Amino acid sequence: MLVGLMQPFKQPTDLAKQIAIQAQSKGIDILYINPSAVDEEDNTVSGLMLHGDTWENVEKDLPEIIDVSVFCLKAKRKIKYLQQHAYLTEDGKHRISKENVQEMLHKDQQLQTYAIPTSRCKTFSIIKGFLLKYNKVVVRPIYSSPGENIYKIEQVDTDTFVVSHQKSKVKLTLKETFSYFQDMISNHSYIVQKYIPSKTEQGEPFNCRIHVEKNKEGKWTIVQKYIRVGTGQLVSPNSQQGVVTFDASMFLKLKFFEDAPAVENHLDTMALHIAKKIEKTRKKELVTLGFDIGIDQDKNLFLFEAISAPDTSLLEEKVAQLRTDYYAYLVKQHTRPFPKKHM
Repeated sequence: MLVGLMQPFKQPTDLAKQIAIQAQSKGIDILYINPSAVDEEDNTVSGLMLHGDTWENVEKDLPEIIDVSVFCLKAKRKIKYLQQHAYLTEDGKHRISKENVQEMLHKDQQLQTYAIPTSRCKTFSIIKGFLLKYNKVVVRPIYSSPGENIYKIEQVDTDTFVVSHQKSKVKLTLKETFSYFQDMISNHSYIVQKYIPSKTEQGEPFNCRIHVEKNKEGKWTIVQKYIRVGTGQLVSPNSQQGVVTFDASMFLKLKFFEDAPAVENHLDTMALHIAKKIEKTRKKELVTLGFDIGIDQDKNLFLFEAISAPDTSLLEEKVAQLRTDYYAYLVKQHTRPFPKKHM
């Protein structure tokens, strides 16, 4: 059986090679493809297949199953075409923004405890209202990589505010704070949220990254969870500013002692429930998700980010194993007849 692996890179990644190798042992051939290589005239695609240790150029009929990276969704015309001719693991429909995911949690009685009070902020008055209510808030762009361009604002008194960003902190007046943020939020899409203090004993921000994948039974399973600490940072772990990772079990034992097993179990349950909720909301079965989860001193959990394409660099072999198991599951389940010729 031929399965397509669509990624935005011209040359296959290390993960793609791992997937191709493990797929072969399960009777599946992987065709590595780029959106630009799809020929809409004759329903074929030019791609690469792994032979031995070498990727070789081939031309094939479109695979009936294609694992699509979210980074390929910019090729909207190609994706729309492929929807008519193949089963796609990601089609871009009903995607959920940082703002929408909080609304989704808030409306669900079982999941609302994980939600963070959030509002779109097109004017500074929205931020000011949140400050009056919560005293400390974060302002973040709706569309950005996890942990990037996040600002923390703390109101000290009626005319004094402390603004923190990455490794810097500045004290501003109300007028200066207004000027600092007004242009930013009026020209780009930002949200304001209640600040959740997820910090180490040294005061550095941390979150728990949980990576989930589908397994051979088509069910969500946790690949790995690890703690990301923003060393020397003030607001949120940002990889570009330096992040140190720790095994989640070890970190939780050091921080919460005998309560660590309960916190870890809660993290697992939360991630699996939210993954199912996102699929239900999107009306689409997905193959991979990542979650950045905050934990406050009272061991309450909060969803900071839901990530469509979590980083796999620390766990490529595990991801490849599960991904190819899921391909085998899809091959067995896949019965939809797709036309072989362009209609």
